[in-house]
Amino acid sequence: MECAECHKENVEGNQFCIFCGAPLSGTVEQEPLASSQGPVDALTQQVQALRDETRHFRGDLQRVHERLAALERTQGVPVAPSQQAPASIPTTSDRQAAPAPAAEVPSPTRATPTLPSEDIFDKVRGWDWEQIIGGNWLARVGVLALIIGVAFFLNLAFDNDWIGPTGRIVLGVLAGLAMLGGGEYWQRRYTTYAQAVTGGGIALLYLAIFAAFGIFDLIGLYPAVAFLLLVSVASAALALRYDSSALAIIGIFGAFSAPFILGGFSSEARDTAQAARSDQLLVYIIVVAVGVLALSTFRNWRWFTLLGLIGSLSTYGAWHGWYGNEASLLISQGSLTLIFLIFVGATTLFHVLWRRTPEEWDQALMVLNAALYFGISYGLLWDDFRQWLGGFTILLALFYGGVAYLAVRRSAENVTLSFLSLGIALVFLTIAVPVEFGDRAWITIAWATEGVVLIWLSFKLRMPTLRLFGYVAFFLVIGRLFFFDTPVELRTFDVVLNERVLAFLVSIAAIYLAAYLLWRGRNELRAWEKDGISVYPAFLVAANFFSVWILTAEVISYFDSRIQGRLGVDAGALKDAKTLSITAVWATYAGVLLVVGMWRRWRLARLAALALLAVPIAKLFVYDAFVLERAYRVAAFIGLGALLLVGGYLYQRFGKAIRGFLLEK
Repeated sequence: MECAECHKENVEGNQFCIFCGAPLSGTVEQEPLASSQGPVDALTQQVQALRDETRHFRGDLQRVHERLAALERTQGVPVAPSQQAPASIPTTSDRQAAPAPAAEVPSPTRATPTLPSEDIFDKVRGWDWEQIIGGNWLARVGVLALIIGVAFFLNLAFDNDWIGPTGRIVLGVLAGLAMLGGGEYWQRRYTTYAQAVTGGGIALLYLAIFAAFGIFDLIGLYPAVAFLLLVSVASAALALRYDSSALAIIGIFGAFSAPFILGGFSSEARDTAQAARSDQLLVYIIVVAVGVLALSTFRNWRWFTLLGLIGSLSTYGAWHGWYGNEASLLISQGSLTLIFLIFVGATTLFHVLWRRTPEEWDQALMVLNAALYFGISYGLLWDDFRQWLGGFTILLALFYGGVAYLAVRRSAENVTLSFLSLGIALVFLTIAVPVEFGDRAWITIAWATEGVVLIWLSFKLRMPTLRLFGYVAFFLVIGRLFFFDTPVELRTFDVVLNERVLAFLVSIAAIYLAAYLLWRGRNELRAWEKDGISVYPAFLVAANFFSVWILTAEVISYFDSRIQGRLGVDAGALKDAKTLSITAVWATYAGVLLVVGMWRRWRLARLAALALLAVPIAKLFVYDAFVLERAYRVAAFIGLGALLLVGGYLYQRFGKAIRGFLLEK
């Protein structure tokens, strides 16, 4: 029988786990004697209290071990394995960094014991700042300075011809290997210092190989790729061996710094034969990115992956800025696509292979990679392939749809990753419409759809940040509805059957759907989404406002188009008809909203209807009574009076259903 807490096997018939003391599932409920249920419950409570005290004790014991190990490292005393933190106490970094075989990876739904929460200021005050700065960061900053100094020395030696090219490369390789050996030698005694030295050695090897290939032309393309791949594999292996994200970050930083430090993007390099071999820089970028992919498959070091993504695209951007005009579009777009695919793997493979649920940081990296690739590709393809960008966007949507399918096929535990990929696919699918059709109402439709998708995903993935992006999308929709979709060409205007009505109808439906999603997930909203004017009523108000707006705009456009086409033919009568129609539209909409509020017992709808009804009443008495011709004036007062009488009757008739709505809280 397997324990639900520690997942260890127990002998059949045991009521409690012999390893952690937790009650075994099914034992207590299967007790035949009802009279024994009380003592069992009391014993269960005692066991739970004992387990809680054990967690606190383990947390205190772990902190004592960490402080003791830090003091011993300061004094140069070797730390024996038994003096490390107990292996039975899982820490956050261990759970994120050390993947287990797929069969042993715990389900994301299983509760993992956590240490007692402490105030952040107490933690900061308890840190050994002298050890952190003197023992850790002095070595790291020193290694970084050494790498930069060696790079500048190579440049200086090259300019003054102090040492031949072969000698400089040999010195760089020997220095890098010496630092790797020193890191291995000091690993057991001075862990942090050894990791910094090892990271410096990896960076120096990158520098030396790049200089031999891209600066001095001592080795060809294939040997350079082989050496770079070897260094990437060695860097990943050492980072895994030492379980050190700091080592990986130092190595990747040194790798992406090499082309800049060694003048790969200088004006001198551009003016020489270096420009003819600019594609070799792309090979370098891709090889280093492959190293990021290899390492991120076994360790979920988010800062390392983020630095790799930024470094790859920054180096690619520098390459394109200097050599893009001389390279073909196939090479530019092809290399960018390869980098994109590498980081799709770097941000997803770990979670797919090890069945881990991606957290918000992981999800942000996936979205960032997709957004950067699409934006850069858009700029590259705009001039020559503008007409194909819609199809390109649809291909991206299909690609992420495939990722979503493969993730969920791999394991049901990847459902969060699958939903996120599906959301990215839907966003690309909505973007494809405005990209294909240009500056038309389809852009508004696409943004409204995207807003709904983002709000839905925010609840589905429990990622509130996505709702903020959804609100931004709807803010853009509002701007387009006001300033781009409302104006029409009167000479070709067709009432209702026009592009403006389509944009408003879809946008209003999307706003209503977003309001429903926010209402359904109202318990998950953040405090700022509930305080004051909450987002759910705000979306309902916006939907009704734009409903009145488009009806009014259609009436105005209809009569204006008639007036423009019939100059000199009783234009005054058409203007009066337009004014009366606007009043009628507002009053009718308010009446319908009032009936819906009574029928559904929605106090907010009834109050909104009364507020809207006050507008045509005020317009009738303040403006229409003095502007309209007598016949239109009579029709306006009689029509509105009849509507108000019907409303008053409904309040009298259904008074019990809506009684006291003005006093409701």
